[in-house]
Amino acid sequence: MNMTRVVSAITMTVVALMGSAHMVSGQTLTETNTPAPQGIEVTADRLEYEAEGKLLVGIGNVLVQQGPDVLRADCITVNTETEEAYATGNVIFEREGRIWQGDELKYNFRDDVGDFGITEAYIDPYYVFAEESERVSESVFELRDVTLTTCEGEDPQFYIRSKNASLTDQSVIRAKNVVFFLQSVPIFYFPYFKYDINRQTNWDILPGYSSLWGAYLLTAYNYRMNDYMHGATHLDYRSKRGFGVGQDFKWRSETNSLRGDFKSYYADDQQPYRDEDQEEERGKLVDAERYRLSLVHAHMFTPRDYFLVNAGYLSDPYILEDFFRNEFREEAEPSHEVSLSHRGDNFSAGVLINKRLNDFYENVDRLPEVNLAFQRQRIADSWLYYEGENSMVYLKKLYPEDSGKEEYDTFRLDSGHTLLYPTRHFGFLNVIPRVGYQGTYFTETREEETREVVVEIATTNEVVDGITNSITSLTNRMETFTKDGGAKFRNLFEIGMESSFKAFKVMVEPVNGEGGLRHVAEPYIDYTYVPEPNVRPTELYQFDSIDRLDKRNDIKLGMRNKLQTRQRATIFDPVALQTNEYAIIRDIVDLDIYTYYHFESEDPDGRDFSPVYFDGQFRFTRWMMLDAEGSFDTYDSEFRELDARCGLVTPDSSRVYLQYTYRKDRGAEDPYNNSMTLQLDLFPEKRWSLGTFWRYDLDDSYMEEQGYYVERRFSCLGTSVGYSGRGSDWDVWFEVWLLALPQSRMAFEGRY
Repeated sequence: MNMTRVVSAITMTVVALMGSAHMVSGQTLTETNTPAPQGIEVTADRLEYEAEGKLLVGIGNVLVQQGPDVLRADCITVNTETEEAYATGNVIFEREGRIWQGDELKYNFRDDVGDFGITEAYIDPYYVFAEESERVSESVFELRDVTLTTCEGEDPQFYIRSKNASLTDQSVIRAKNVVFFLQSVPIFYFPYFKYDINRQTNWDILPGYSSLWGAYLLTAYNYRMNDYMHGATHLDYRSKRGFGVGQDFKWRSETNSLRGDFKSYYADDQQPYRDEDQEEERGKLVDAERYRLSLVHAHMFTPRDYFLVNAGYLSDPYILEDFFRNEFREEAEPSHEVSLSHRGDNFSAGVLINKRLNDFYENVDRLPEVNLAFQRQRIADSWLYYEGENSMVYLKKLYPEDSGKEEYDTFRLDSGHTLLYPTRHFGFLNVIPRVGYQGTYFTETREEETREVVVEIATTNEVVDGITNSITSLTNRMETFTKDGGAKFRNLFEIGMESSFKAFKVMVEPVNGEGGLRHVAEPYIDYTYVPEPNVRPTELYQFDSIDRLDKRNDIKLGMRNKLQTRQRATIFDPVALQTNEYAIIRDIVDLDIYTYYHFESEDPDGRDFSPVYFDGQFRFTRWMMLDAEGSFDTYDSEFRELDARCGLVTPDSSRVYLQYTYRKDRGAEDPYNNSMTLQLDLFPEKRWSLGTFWRYDLDDSYMEEQGYYVERRFSCLGTSVGYSGRGSDWDVWFEVWLLALPQSRMAFEGRY
């Protein structure tokens, strides 16, 4: 089957030429006395007019054009009275980039009907072939013995066949008794099929088996509603769990200033517990009716004004883990906040609302929080600079139901202001003294009261004359209780000073303005003194970092090192243009190391220095990334935290990502307590590609998670096979998808 590109036929008006006609080469033949429709141009190697039959005949490279409509053929005959046209030999109809191609065409432009015979069409991204085609109205074509495919060539790897079909408005295909073929093997049958090219519809079909779900079939019908919104309707069945339905929407404006998505799902779960242990663990939180709703919406009104909604509502805390494992790994607990922010020239302002939607989660409600921040800026023409932060918020600490913990709340008004006096000494030393004040008002505080209480320590039974007497032993014990401390205003004063300088050394000179190596060293100190405030953190309900502010007397000692080189700018660079240099400075190494010395240490072991903190980015080449951050305890000579990441991207888009994560005191339940992660994707743009993913627990010498896949791309089909495992659960899967529709995948997957 020779599948060539086609579109739909188009109505056009032909100019009939009356009277005698003669041979014209490469010109348009017209006569002023021709009583015919106007607005069409005809060119051909030879044009003839038969007055008796009222026929206009074009022979050889015939081109008929009316506005955007173009008809080409070896020979075209037009009846100037009935407006019937007959084209033969390499017939091509073209309109607005769409093409309809065949060997012959019979068409009546007055009635907008015609017989196109054997038809080949291309309606992006589909090729359509029909043994017979007929235009029955201006917008509808009837097709018989139809083949639909995204593959080009005579032997398509995937195609759809139907005896009868119709094409409406050049975009909507309807077919009956449709059979899907994969390499000439029938794989699916549908009694009715509809596809709207403009809406870019497709199906996701995933059958499989799981020890938790049983046999299952997950389906999604994806469609484009308009240029900015897409939808997906889900209908799922799991033999052990029952039916599930869902509806998703995703929207994005052309400028990307407005984007978001909405997801909803409902499952009539017939087996919400795996076993008795899980039933005891989940208790009354889970029942048969399970659902989720989530909304993410971002709107940039102007480059300075931004609106964000991020909210999720769940029937229980386990639904994401049970039905949406990938989302659960990324975010186990959904967010629930709305914010509106504005950025001015020297300030930023915003409103944030954070409200717990699910009572089985712990949260700090902010209803609402209004903030106003002033960036560091010069005061008039003086040498002084000012920066400040202000907020007003109602806070409420909420705990999960039946936790036994007492909730608390307060209204807090906070205002912090800092004055700075930047100076420069000896031409290189920067010294910036500062003074600051932060006043905070709390409508509710806490007090601890210790009092003596009587408690029971033992109960014994004594038998006297056959009568059992219970004797209870009592004692007194001192216990601490928390009570309301009323409203308080905290005054927090601060004085401090920053000092730094930079030293440069050219280690290798650049050649022709490029390359070279320069070392930049920047030692710095930052001293902070905060006398003991009138309200200590122990007197406050704790919500965030503002409530933890306390006295300080420490100095930050740090050194920042950079290795820099010059490289030719790949894009227009205004700084380079001003200096007449088309090279930019690139940081090869950027490493910041610092620690704190406490003049009044409250460490129980008497340690004056904090751990040494470090944060480094290393870019030895454009295709290699190496980052490391963490802290090192010099007293115990061990790392407290370490996060090291290395990434490589080759010219063929292959990727290697390696990460090591260590947390000393996070506990064994933390999967990243001491682990190594490797992700490898090789040759993603080639016909053959493969990849793997590992996460290995170094403490227990245990493979926490692993996955492998191999992918093969054919001319129009993509296939992949893979395995993934996590603990006792593992998946094997096989996928097939159309390269022209990468979002449409038919996957055969097993989950255990």
